[in-house]
Amino acid sequence: MSVFNRASRTKNAVKTSVAGVAVNLAKILLGFGYRSLFLMVLSETYLGINGLFTSILQVLSLAELGISTAIVYRFYDPINREDVEAVGRLMNFFRRVYLTIAAVILAAGLAVMPFIHLLIRNASEVPPDVNLYVVYLLFLANTLSSYLFTYKLSLLTADQRNYWFSLADLAATLARYGGQIAVLLSTRSFTWTLASGILAALAVNYAFSRWVTAQYREVFRVREMLPKRERSAIYRDTRAILYHKVGTTVLLSTDNAVLTRMVSLAATGIYSNYSMILLYTQTLIGQLLGNFTPSVGNARRNMDDEAYAALFRKITFIGLWVACVVTVCCYAALDDLIAVWLGPKFLFRGLTTPVLCVQLYLSVSRSTNGAFINADGLFVRDRIRPLIEAALNLGISILLTKLLGIVGVFLGTILSTGLTVFWREPLIIYKYSLHRPVREYWGRYAAFTALTLLGALAVWGVKRLLAPSPSWLLLFGETALTFLLVNGLLVLVFRRTPEFRYLRALVRRGLAKLKKNP
Repeated sequence: MSVFNRASRTKNAVKTSVAGVAVNLAKILLGFGYRSLFLMVLSETYLGINGLFTSILQVLSLAELGISTAIVYRFYDPINREDVEAVGRLMNFFRRVYLTIAAVILAAGLAVMPFIHLLIRNASEVPPDVNLYVVYLLFLANTLSSYLFTYKLSLLTADQRNYWFSLADLAATLARYGGQIAVLLSTRSFTWTLASGILAALAVNYAFSRWVTAQYREVFRVREMLPKRERSAIYRDTRAILYHKVGTTVLLSTDNAVLTRMVSLAATGIYSNYSMILLYTQTLIGQLLGNFTPSVGNARRNMDDEAYAALFRKITFIGLWVACVVTVCCYAALDDLIAVWLGPKFLFRGLTTPVLCVQLYLSVSRSTNGAFINADGLFVRDRIRPLIEAALNLGISILLTKLLGIVGVFLGTILSTGLTVFWREPLIIYKYSLHRPVREYWGRYAAFTALTLLGALAVWGVKRLLAPSPSWLLLFGETALTFLLVNGLLVLVFRRTPEFRYLRALVRRGLAKLKKNP
């Protein structure tokens, strides 16, 4: 009996995507419920502290250097060959590296701790019942726990069993929110609430790491270490991935820090509500599209260039379709959702919401590119670009925030993306992997972008004309109607393309499986 997953790539991708979407829908409901209760008991300033420390720890996680990507990339071949010994040696190396990383993050985190108060513009904003240093230590402990236990879950990803990871994530989320709600209602303390959630999630992650060990018992019985030659190759790739890690971390982490330092903790707290909604949206999309990465990694080793190019066109088409629908729906519903959920005082005014939607579109529309870059090891071809992107993002965001206020933070991210990764990723894929002109990508991208703008303009016009008062009924109605109309428009435009026929067949197979196994 095989140790590893032998199901088809399509079946694995569909199972992982369906499980991921279902789990993340549950997480979204839990997140909204907990956030509502949190703001009833405490205030947006506490959310600002949460967002700030999350950003700091994301920067400290640079100690990971992107080595996990370099290691997971190497799982694909031995898993495909059923080479248990090779996978076991990789996992042993992974474990040793991550214990070292945890020690480095602990040392760096403790070194940063005396200076965290300098990131807050107005110290009087900090609630009197919050000790910044204690809260920071709790966040540090939470970050360290991921390096001690959850690294094993990367084996599930490489083996195309990410649906188990989704279930573990849901269990950890239930434990965290359950513990936090109980403590929040009984103590009304931000610090104790945070601590209870971390402990609950830690217990679940520990239990699941033990389960993974049992599932791959033969792999974890291997005691040999990775040969020096293979370790050297991983370190070489890690140097390339480090640049990508820096760029991604700066893009994800600096918005909260810039807002806190240049505007206020309260503004960071308000943004955290928008950020949570957009993050949940992108997580759902990641479950739909990002789970193709292991399948793409497997396909690259079994397809010729022509078949691989056709696969890229199909998956990119799906990614652009999702980006168009999600962006227009978010533009229609985002402000109304905040208004009916938390109230008008938690709304951003002016161009902030449209700019956030542009940022969402840029992110989602290129989400499938990363699957092909990682699966084909192309990250080594693009080492310097993330550093340029990171520097541009930080510099432009600070400058535009001084000139334009809050919206400048997000415009900085859009401009830095447009000047770098936006055009660079497809160029590398087409030049080094597909070996064909990149213009076919931009033709399809331009068409979807035009349709997205058309949909957003239609939503803007209807809202401006009718000016309805936000309500839950309106929110559900406008989101459903927008979803149907945008999908209808896309079907009308692309119904004769081979990529649409592939998408239609994929949806039909998924629905047939749901009917067969309700």
